[in-house]
Amino acid sequence: MTEQSPSRRELIRRRRSIGFVGRQCELNVFKENLARKPGDPGYQFLFHVHGNAGVGKTWLVRQWEDAAAEAGAATAYLDDSVHSPLVAMETISAQLARGAWN
Repeated sequence: MTEQSPSRRELIRRRRSIGFVGRQCELNVFKENLARKPGDPGYQFLFHVHGNAGVGKTWLVRQWEDAAAEAGAATAYLDDSVHSPLVAMETISAQLARGAWN
């Protein structure tokens, strides 16, 4: 039986994680939270990122997204191009409908 090659998404994920050089503390906190049950008193339901341009916010969020997908969680990604709650809900719905986390 031949071993199946990794998908393009998996190859990109591997390359991104190798190149990740900052925000390790934030990434570890997020991964530890994923391992908890929602009923755990320390479980965080919301993570947010803010800061100056160029400090790695998008990179960190993409790392969180990869970690959540690895844990089997559904993910959706919104950025500052979304300007209304309706567009946000439409974008999230479309991503979840097509199984963006797989």
